[in-house]
Amino acid sequence: MSSSEFNGNSVDSISDARKTQPSAQAAPNKPAPGPRPKACILVVEDNQFVREGLVRLINRQPDLICCGEADTIAATSQAVATQRPDLVLLDLRLKDGESLGMINSLKEQFPDTAVLVLSQGDELLFAEKALRAGARGYVMKQESVEEILAAIRAVLLGRIYTSRDIAGRLLGKLFSSSLGP
Repeated sequence: MSSSEFNGNSVDSISDARKTQPSAQAAPNKPAPGPRPKACILVVEDNQFVREGLVRLINRQPDLICCGEADTIAATSQAVATQRPDLVLLDLRLKDGESLGMINSLKEQFPDTAVLVLSQGDELLFAEKALRAGARGYVMKQESVEEILAAIRAVLLGRIYTSRDIAGRLLGKLFSSSLGP
């Protein structure tokens, strides 16, 4: 596994995103190019101010749309079932508890829906736990708008997204465990 699969910051993500843009000419037996459907994002955040900011940010993007919002663990499962988003942007700490345990159940019930954790929780403590639970990425709330959008797009492209620091630590663990005693 290359480090770019762990790191949404890589040039690979940008070039892959460009490759997915429709071409000017339609290939035989394929529909003519036109507006591409937007990726649907469910925003799960208990802080109304932060949630509304994320919704506005997502809705300003030409390739993304917010298809729903939730602020509790209980409301999240119901929203995923009714909205069928492409991606759940999930805060780890919600009004009714920590959502880490919900990630695995979301992946079992809705395997086509990716989960990206957006949290202020200590990345060193929670990123690996979130990935092991089934999240496709982990990004800190204090990252730039561009970085958060890069994380969303990387996960939508099927990549695993983490910061460079966490990617390095996880790869270090992988290599040290594969070398054996």
